[in-house]
Amino acid sequence: MAISDYHIKIGNATDVGKVREQNEDYMAHFVTPVGYCIIVCDGMGGHAAGQVASQNSIVSIQRFLCDSAHDNSSIPIILKNAIEFANYQLREMVGKNPELKGMGTTCVLALIKNGQLYTAHAGDSRIYLIRGKSIKQITKDHSSVQKLIDLGVLTEQEAELSDKKNEIVKAIGIFEKAEPTITQSPLALHKNDKLLLCSDGLTGHVTKEKINAAVQSNNDIQNAAIKLIALANDDGGTDNITVQLVHYTGKSAGGTKKSVFKKIVVLFILLGAVGYLSFWLYKKYYRQNTKPVKSIQYKSTSQKK
Repeated sequence: MAISDYHIKIGNATDVGKVREQNEDYMAHFVTPVGYCIIVCDGMGGHAAGQVASQNSIVSIQRFLCDSAHDNSSIPIILKNAIEFANYQLREMVGKNPELKGMGTTCVLALIKNGQLYTAHAGDSRIYLIRGKSIKQITKDHSSVQKLIDLGVLTEQEAELSDKKNEIVKAIGIFEKAEPTITQSPLALHKNDKLLLCSDGLTGHVTKEKINAAVQSNNDIQNAAIKLIALANDDGGTDNITVQLVHYTGKSAGGTKKSVFKKIVVLFILLGAVGYLSFWLYKKYYRQNTKPVKSIQYKSTSQKK
């Protein structure tokens, strides 16, 4: 299947930023047997190790998702296993190459199938849903400051100023298990929904309100992606910046279900009407025109001896 079969358009961009010497982010989007996959990874480790981690993780995930051996598994299980497979592959690489010790990568993944969105992530790269005029973050960072936010110790504004805001508690390649967060129930997409997958090089500089304004003001999805990169760089560009914008152009998945339900209801009504009409015609014509047959009695001819 081609990307057009999934009713999506994608605009993307990546940039090294204004401070870093190398771009350790990596992104990709591709068709798999279980749906269309869009992914962003933000590598870490320095000395090109982060770049190795992000690229190899995406290669491993794509390899796993394109394997037909898991056709009977549910999509959430497949996504979880894909990320754990990438985690295993990365740790094996570090075992054979000690100079890569400490490398790892965040990962944020969106998979679209039949107008339904599944997500998986480990780390602080994010997915936003832009629907109508509003924007909503649909992933939660795996970071030290997010834990403090959840506990009520810090506000989101205070967390942005914390010196621990870059400390992540989940990633691919760092820990024995990646333990990604997976959506167990898919999100039904609406026509003209937009998804933003991004590394923290964007969100560290651009608020979600400014992100929303930039996307709303650019009808072309690729121009919107480039605009987001520019906004991050204009604010300092202290990290690598990567964005993938997805525009869903298909029918609303929820609307499709309602349409099918309505068709079933109409079908039952028609069947009921046909049944009633048939019964009425039977009563009016068949029973009126059919006269009962009188029984004929015969005299017995047998005689007693």
